Amino acid sequence: MRPRPTWVLLLLALPMEAGYLAMNRLGNLAWFVVEFIAISLAVSLFYIVSCWWITEKGLADSGKSKWPMACILLAGLAFRFTLAPLYPSLTEDPHRYRWDARLQQAGGNPYQERPADPRWLGLRDRTWDHVNGKDLPTVYGPLLEWSYRAAYAAASRLTADEFRQVWLFKIPYLLFELGTAAMVGLLLARLGLPKQWLLVYFWSPLVIVEFWGSGHNDSVTLFFVAAAVWAASGRRWAWAMGALWMATLAKFWPALLFPVFLLAGGRAGFGRRIGWALAWAPLAILVCWPYRSGTAELQQMLEGFLGGWRNNASLYNLIYAYASADFERGKPLVTRLLFAAVAIILIAGRKQPLYRTTLWIILALLFLSANCFPWYLTWLVPLLAAGPNAALLLWTALAPLAYHNLASYQALGRWQDDSFFLWLEYVPVYGMLLAGLWLKGRFKRRAPS
Repeated sequence: MRPRPTWVLLLLALPMEAGYLAMNRLGNLAWFVVEFIAISLAVSLFYIVSCWWITEKGLADSGKSKWPMACILLAGLAFRFTLAPLYPSLTEDPHRYRWDARLQQAGGNPYQERPADPRWLGLRDRTWDHVNGKDLPTVYGPLLEWSYRAAYAAASRLTADEFRQVWLFKIPYLLFELGTAAMVGLLLARLGLPKQWLLVYFWSPLVIVEFWGSGHNDSVTLFFVAAAVWAASGRRWAWAMGALWMATLAKFWPALLFPVFLLAGGRAGFGRRIGWALAWAPLAILVCWPYRSGTAELQQMLEGFLGGWRNNASLYNLIYAYASADFERGKPLVTRLLFAAVAIILIAGRKQPLYRTTLWIILALLFLSANCFPWYLTWLVPLLAAGPNAALLLWTALAPLAYHNLASYQALGRWQDDSFFLWLEYVPVYGMLLAGLWLKGRFKRRAPS
């Protein structure tokens, strides 16, 4: 007799919730980074088993019962609300969001001004030590800068306490995260995939920690990318292009996806897709207009992600070594490799579903980037719900290893990767990806013509 899916899901959800409760008790996760990593890996083990169960075993057993889906939704919400009260400690980003908002309120342009500039001494308060990138202008898109202004306007009315205001900056991005979950559900329905596969996204420890624990703003980009893929899958190109523009105005990197969407469906309707992409341009210009004077500074900052500093990089480390540890020599090489990878994926993925081509372009960007912070991997998770991949799910599970450098950062103020942890994180992922490609090619060669 096979176990019922609902009971299996409950048995897997309970230890995951115990892990989140343990994180909640730790409080400041950066102070207990070793414990946090250990708990995250344990929670992720149950998550991986859950993904395997629901995609390989659970569906066949569930029939028309509503209980498995109810369990997925309730458990996912419980995980989120357990970490929601945490103050962001694994990252200093929310402090920078608030500083950007206050800078704009004071009449400054975040694409030109730096927190360390003496001109803005009046903006320093009790959160100052936690504001990151003090010698750099902002790297966030104009849509996010607008969101900071709105978030600060609301938070400053609710409380005068600076640290409580920082916590309140989590709320808009938590709402976008829930919106992303809804878009993933709609995408699964449109593609005719099992609705229970929502678990892949909704139970992801990486998503829950990085958004509900740390309050990262990437949920805005995820929402619009998922919305774009959902709309394009239904041939609603006007909305697809609009969503893709909004994603690009939030984080810039989704601009790489425009060729995917323009070429989707082949020659039929190509001109119409270009027309819709151009139709949204005036709105994009309107969103960017208040920040237009900082264009040159922004370009320099974005180049830093192609090479200017390194964090949790994988393939980029080989490029860095080839360039004799010279970031400036490495930037053109990274750029050429990235565009070559996009071209190859576009050609090879002509007959692939849009979500899969999108996934591989994001993957190429992450593999070649000089910086691959753990929350960047959340970009993959909504698409993995539609096309689960064991190697990439493993990567999301191992991502907390990247926080190992918090120990030296807390003690010495130095952010430095340990190669041991990089090998521990990337060797299993690359090994599984290469093994999967080899097996796929082998089975394809053996298939009867």
